[in-house]
Amino acid sequence: MHAAYARLRAKTDHDLSILVAKQLRRSRNLAHRGAYRDAARNFLSARALLQVANVSDAERARLEALMSEARRVVELPIGAVA
Repeated sequence: MHAAYARLRAKTDHDLSILVAKQLRRSRNLAHRGAYRDAARNFLSARALLQVANVSDAERARLEALMSEARRVVELPIGAVA
């Protein structure tokens, strides 16, 4: 049972990682089109998902780099992302 749970958790974390990356790219694209409110919503959702995802250090670094890039494009107020 424990092995099945571990496999499910690993798959869930992998899927969360993919979802976070997609939302950050979507956020960046929305901001480029001028839809800043939707871009901010996607950014904040991705940030919340990344906080609960149990991903490797390398994957977390990659996602945080995407997040940093998206944050610059979206130009969120500092209070919204702190």
